[in-house]
Amino acid sequence: MGILGDQRQEECLVCGARYCAGCVLRAMGSMPEGRKCVACIGAPVADPRRRARLGKGSRLLARVLAPAELRQVMRAERGCAANQVRPDEVVVNGRGLSQGELDLLLGCAVPPDRLAPGRYWYDKDSGLWGKEGERPDRIVNSKLSVGGKLRADASNGSTQVFVNGREITKTELRMLKLANVQCPGNTHFWLYDDGSYEEEGQNIIKGNIWQKASTRLIANLFSLPIPPGYSHGLKGDATGDSGRFVPDYLEQKSVHKLLLVGLEGSGSSTIFKQAKFLYGSKFSPGELLDLKLMIQINVYKYLSTLLEWRECFEDQAMKENRELCTIDKAAGETGVAQTRPSLFSLNQRLMQFADWLLEIVALGDLDAFFPAATREYAPIVQEVVEISSNEYEPTEKDILYAEGINQWNGLSLLEFSLDERYQFTDSYVDKPDDPSMLTKYQLIRINSKGLNGGLRCLEMLQEVRAIIFCISLADYDQTWVQGSGELSNKMISSRDMFEDVISHPSFEDTTCVLLLNKYDSFEAKVNRVPLTVCDWFADFSPVKPHHTHQSLASHAYYYIALKFKDLYSRISDRKLFVFQTKALERKTVDDAFRYIREVLRWDDVKNSDAFGSVEDSLCSMDMSSSS
Repeated sequence: MGILGDQRQEECLVCGARYCAGCVLRAMGSMPEGRKCVACIGAPVADPRRRARLGKGSRLLARVLAPAELRQVMRAERGCAANQVRPDEVVVNGRGLSQGELDLLLGCAVPPDRLAPGRYWYDKDSGLWGKEGERPDRIVNSKLSVGGKLRADASNGSTQVFVNGREITKTELRMLKLANVQCPGNTHFWLYDDGSYEEEGQNIIKGNIWQKASTRLIANLFSLPIPPGYSHGLKGDATGDSGRFVPDYLEQKSVHKLLLVGLEGSGSSTIFKQAKFLYGSKFSPGELLDLKLMIQINVYKYLSTLLEWRECFEDQAMKENRELCTIDKAAGETGVAQTRPSLFSLNQRLMQFADWLLEIVALGDLDAFFPAATREYAPIVQEVVEISSNEYEPTEKDILYAEGINQWNGLSLLEFSLDERYQFTDSYVDKPDDPSMLTKYQLIRINSKGLNGGLRCLEMLQEVRAIIFCISLADYDQTWVQGSGELSNKMISSRDMFEDVISHPSFEDTTCVLLLNKYDSFEAKVNRVPLTVCDWFADFSPVKPHHTHQSLASHAYYYIALKFKDLYSRISDRKLFVFQTKALERKTVDDAFRYIREVLRWDDVKNSDAFGSVEDSLCSMDMSSSS
């Protein structure tokens, strides 16, 4: 038997004893309560790690049992009384539940998913449910007579805004404000299970927070619960057993959140736009209008940069002219050399445009003055006439090359799913026959400017499955202006930002994938500009004295990947996965997201222990790509 066969073992959910494929059936018998030794049948599953595995199959059982037998064992494991949480282990609103209350809670149409022992709070009017001291994490049936009275400090809020007597958390308050709900201090609301709300004592319904799609999107972004759209569909099957676990078809429709972040110029916006072209519905007319405006504004920003440096060059040229004039006068020559226009001088009309544009940019008001600037000044500069015209329609190439995603450059969201074209031929996950059961992903892209101020916005992005950090390989010789105004090496700034993000408490157990982008630019540059110009790469010394163009770039790429892996290993005990991309080439972006999917699947397999006692070294094999 091979290495994998020796290590695949099944663990008893109660005592933890492990059995190989040859003896698991002798030790566990017919498994009337799932994966338990015969001697452990009837005993509760106390270990939280093992409880999380209830009803989740394994490859070992799939080998020793027929498919119908495996389904029966998993259903028994999820639904048998011995494996359910005990009433004394669940405290709701400060009071332990009775057996009748627990049966009522688990038997309702929309119960708490996979209820585990612990302390919870429950809002009977709205159906909001959460762990004691934390924000709500789901919505269950309302009006259930379980637990004690909801306390004001149930979720440990500190906002002076109360909903049904509970002081809400800061994240909930942010969502309400973004939904245009007026929330001054010391406000008391009544919120009902249909989403309607009113101020305490007024008896006037002021609105419904769930009617707007934008509000539901904001709640989803902040990992706040929304009313389950399938709740009515469950009412027909609200038996005690079906309410004790989440049906598999609902688990398979969960949305995995992916956080995409990177320093400005890293290519993260290009990757997001490529993903939208690949998997999304492309760009709506409103989004195209925003992109058009952003491109036009960028043109004027680039012009302002050129004009600003033109002033510097003109001043230098005029200074040299004055020095020549002084020398000529000393030699007895006459002339007006000091009044000669330089190569960088502008005519009067262009000078007025330059002064106006630089003044507007200095005030930071270009967005406010645009597109009025287009109509007045576009004819001055021939090269931007086409882009500045009202008839201009951005091409796909224009969109990809444009800096940013919209003129505000804040949060950008994209929900998508990947078809089952597997990157790895020997996939360990069965391919679903039903396309509607594909895993859905939500790509959240944050501009690096949005991370200023201590990364506070990351606190709202909990339940992120993976961080996708994008770094431009070609930035190793570039400079970057930090928030303090100081200049630094851009690669080092990316490294510092990477360290800040992965060290954030919200991402302590989050998988991280590093995308080393712009490999084509890096390959062309590394032969001309040594990697050692970046202080962090000062110890780079290729083994061979002579390299071809490609081999030196390849050595440098793996060196940079290892530098980031070493940094990550000092911060986290998890593995950093690295992938090489060229964001302007759509295939590499598609390959990157399929690679990320495989990483998450490996992570799921490892966490569910589906390989038995397979060591971490197997599940964290080096998946770094050099494609």
